[in-house]
Formats: sequence, structure tokens, C-alpha cells
Amino acid sequence: MRDLVDPADDPEVDDGHRRGRILRALATSMVEKGYQATTIADIARAGRVSKTIVYAHFRDKEQCLLELYTRSTDQVLETVRRAQDEARRAGLPWRERLRSVIGAYLAALAAGPEVAWAALVEVQAAGRTALALRRKVIDRYVDLICSFAEELATEHPDEVRPVPRQLVLAAVGGINELILTRVERNEAERLPDDVDAATATVVGLLERR
Repeated sequence: MRDLVDPADDPEVDDGHRRGRILRALATSMVEKGYQATTIADIARAGRVSKTIVYAHFRDKEQCLLELYTRSTDQVLETVRRAQDEARRAGLPWRERLRSVIGAYLAALAAGPEVAWAALVEVQAAGRTALALRRKVIDRYVDLICSFAEELATEHPDEVRPVPRQLVLAAVGGINELILTRVERNEAERLPDDVDAATATVVGLLERR
């Protein structure tokens, strides 16, 4: 979970290590109690800081969750982009490139099960602002897949078909549900086991028949 939420390398963040600890404490507390029941006192206790320190970094619990969600999404997307670049440089067949990228995505979530729980479950209980941010995050994933799909269609026009954004959104929703099932069963560490099913979903969407 540390790599997904630690803002210590961000020069704009004062006291980054402590701030990252607070974010991780929120994720841990939500796994135990849920977003609604988690208090600033719970976060302070889990993060081994005072409530004053928590409030010095975050206006309230909602702001803490929004940063947790945003930073973890940024890290996951960066991991996916690196995997995409590496697969391209390796010259893998397009289906293997997809599998490599999707595998990197699932592995990143599996490495931070508490954050996966926060991003997939608790964010939906955190009000309109959090839901609006969730929509933006899903759009970022859709944009990434659309861009990748366009690249593959250009490189392999006889094998890969152009697909409309709405179909990509439907595929992202299906994969999200697959991931959510694992997370709700406390099986986030097993997400890499689903790489074949998730890859088949996207291949089926893109494959020209």
C-alpha cells in the first residue's frame, strides 16, 4: 500500500512522510469500520499522530479520502503506462501487450488491498464530491484504453477494429465488477489470477472477426 499513497516525493507536500501515514491510516480504518463510521480519532490512532496533526494536513475526512483516491489512481495509471511502454519496446504481439498491461494494473491493486477497498467500495459512500471524482477516474481509465486501442488498430488494422468509447466504458465496467468481487471477498491479493478473464474481455472487444 505504501507505494500507492506515499506523497513523500512530492515537493509541494510538507511533512510528506507523516501525510502519507495519515492516508494509509484512513485506508486501514475504512477496511475495519467503513468510511461513514471512521472518525478523525480513528485515523489519528491508526497513523500514530494526534488529531491536531491530521487537521493540519486535511480539512476533514472527506478531503483525506479524496487525496487517497487521487494519489493511488495516479500511481496505478503510471504503473500501467510504464507497462504499456515496456510491452511496446519488447515488440510483443498485440494480445500479449494487452495481457501485460492488464496484468500490471491488477498487480498494482493487489499490492495495496486497503487502497483497492477504498477506491472501489468506500468512495461510493463518501458523497457527491467523491462520486464525481470517481467518474473522472473511470474516464481516465477509459481514455487510456481508448488511446491504446487506437494505437493497436493503427498498427494491426487487419486484426484490431476501431471501437466506440461507449463500448470501452462497458468493458471497463465489467472488469471493475470482476475486481470488486475479489475485493469484497477479501481476495485482493488474488487479483492477478483474473488477468486472463480481464484480457479476454478487452481482446473480445477489439478483435476484428
